[in-house]
Amino acid sequence: MVPYLIMSTLWFLWESSKIPQSTENLPSLAGTYLSMLTYGKAQIQYWYIPFIAVVFLLSPLILRIPDPAFNRITFAASILPLLGTRTGTEISAFQFIYLLPVYLQGIYVARNHDRVIDLAKKHQPLLAFLALACTIALMYLHGNSISFGPTSLSESIHYIHKSSIMFIVLPFLASLEQKSIKALDLFATYSFAIFFTHVTVSMYLVWKILPPETIYSLPLISASSYTLIMGSILYLCIKIFATLFCCIAAKKVLGSTSRFLIGA
Repeated sequence: MVPYLIMSTLWFLWESSKIPQSTENLPSLAGTYLSMLTYGKAQIQYWYIPFIAVVFLLSPLILRIPDPAFNRITFAASILPLLGTRTGTEISAFQFIYLLPVYLQGIYVARNHDRVIDLAKKHQPLLAFLALACTIALMYLHGNSISFGPTSLSESIHYIHKSSIMFIVLPFLASLEQKSIKALDLFATYSFAIFFTHVTVSMYLVWKILPPETIYSLPLISASSYTLIMGSILYLCIKIFATLFCCIAAKKVLGSTSRFLIGA
């Protein structure tokens, strides 16, 4: 939470400095600041910090639930994300309905690791079919999301899509558990920092050096849907590695104090 509090405060001061302020505005500024901290508004990716903080506060109660009851609760809760209630980066009750079951699933996988891996291996063809079908559906629905009140068909499909991919990847990652792979260790070490700073690096570095309209206007990339997808993956990789490089550089420059700013 320390990086979140410090960086949110710095972003708030930066934004406030752009607008002339007076003593009459202090109550309003204080309210804005508290709202920014409560809802993670300083940067778009910060929403996850107050959200997961609530989940972590509930964790001691969740972990005290006996396994049989926990397993039944997790199975029932796993159906809830199919309602597609995710509200993007806005913290709401619907957000918890969508994402809290995924946290419960993580606990279940940790407690039943070998069984889950065996089931994932057994059903790889089905998982691959679901992932492919969901990819096609999401491409079709792109920009044409179908919603029913607080529910979204696209978010429902995203849940199935990401879950399928996760269980496809799990057996592969399990096979690497006893191996030391420096690249994976590096990403694991900076995982939170990458999440915490990726939007900042994208906005103030990658987008300045290589604007999206520049890369997507290249003839090779804009020639077809396939090359557009490949170009998007390439651009994503550029942003990830640029963020990793910036995090490593920040740690080199700031030393141990970097953990208070970027969490690494």
